[in-house]
Formats: sequence, structure tokens, C-alpha cells
Amino acid sequence: MRILCLHGFAQNAAIFRRRSAVLRKDFEANGITLAYLDAPHIAPLYELEQDLHALHESARLQRHGEVDPAEVGRAWWVPSADRTSQSGYAESIKHLLSIWSSEGPFDGILGFSQGAALAPLFLAELRLYNSGQQESGKLLLPRFMILISGFIPVAIKSLALLSTDNPEADGVWDFWRRESEDGTITTPTMHVIGTGDAWVSPAESRALAARFYGIASNDESFAENKSIIVEHDGGHYVPTNADMRTKFKEFVLLYKTRP
Repeated sequence: MRILCLHGFAQNAAIFRRRSAVLRKDFEANGITLAYLDAPHIAPLYELEQDLHALHESARLQRHGEVDPAEVGRAWWVPSADRTSQSGYAESIKHLLSIWSSEGPFDGILGFSQGAALAPLFLAELRLYNSGQQESGKLLLPRFMILISGFIPVAIKSLALLSTDNPEADGVWDFWRRESEDGTITTPTMHVIGTGDAWVSPAESRALAARFYGIASNDESFAENKSIIVEHDGGHYVPTNADMRTKFKEFVLLYKTRP
């Protein structure tokens, strides 16, 4: 089983791999491989200096001219100063489609922060891509997603697919509407929310989770083809204590055998 991992803003594949090492080793012991991917854009220093990533090691390295490619912070898109527009999203989708096609199949997607915001958008883009392909050229869709500290990215116009009342809804949104009567996202997803997250508020993550079909609360058990919210009392990071590792495995192992 393979899961594609999408890092957060100002991280990269190497950093995310280190920060999820405990979970990764636990998954590997259960036959689950995490594949980490670099975003195609470098996160600009001005962004890093305006937020909680100011002390990020990649910023320090860039600031002092000691740039190790494995430590440079990257981004799936770069938001404008007022967060109402962005650059880089289209290139990231093209990059992801290429990787998904050439290095897949992947059973699921695990996204953190900006990577978690990107994952539902990429799923819609996958559906849009498949709509223009012959059956033999269609790409397998992920069977599940894990979104940690996710949010609805207001900087991306095509987030219309996540909002039924957006007057600028584009063609991608139609693919969600065909899945269920109320237009919610039916791909089973585990939404992981840190109640002490000061970077992406729990309210933002819950707003994203609300767009998913049949969302279950933290105290309900895992069931195949059902999305669920799992809360922890930590902050903006991948929780890897024993309880959370058990929950991650319990959810993922529901989908270990692809039909």
C-alpha cells in the first residue's frame, strides 16, 4: 500500500519525512509506504517572516546564504499579501498529475496544512482529467485521504468546488455535484484537528471537514467509506503519540486491499 504525502507551506519532502518519522516507521511495519513529494515552488522569505514559520530552518538557511536544497522551504502555491489571490497552483496540479501518472498507483493521500488544503482540489482535478480520457487512459483515484490541519484555501479561485454558493463556481465543481445530491465530497477522509493549533484554527479545519459527505465526530468509530474528524490536544504538527498512531493505522487499514 502506498500513500502520497503533501507537505505544508515552507516545508519540503525531506522535512516532512523527518517530522513524520515515527508515523512513517509505524506504517512501514504494517506494509504501508509513505511517498513524499516536493512542491515545485520555493516559499518566499517575506511569507516566512510574516507568520509562524519565521524561525523555520529553511528560512535561516536562505537568509544566511547557506542553502541546502534538502532544507529549502517550498510551497504548492504562494498567496498574495492579502490572501485573496495566488500564484503557482496550476503548475503544482500539473506536477502532481505527472507524478500520479508516472509513479502511481497510490492508494491514498496524506496532506498537512497547505498540503491538506491542496488534496481535495487535486482530487477534483483528477476527476476532471479523467473526464477527458478514454477508459484505458484514466488514472486511479485515491481510495481515501488523511488531512491534517487542513483548511479551505481562499487564495485559490477554483476552491469554488468546495462552496455551493460561490457564483464563480467553475467546471471542476460539477464533478463533486455528480457524487451526491448535496454536492459534498464522498471520498472517505480522516480530518485531524489540533485543538491547540494556532496556525490553522480548529474552526478552519472543521469548515473543510463540513464539505465531506457523512462526516462523523471524534467519538465515533471508524467505518469503511465514511469520513471522520479526529481531534488531538496538540498544535500545528502531525500527532504521533501512541493513541494517534493507532487511529491512523485503524483508518488506513480499512483500505489496504484495493478492489
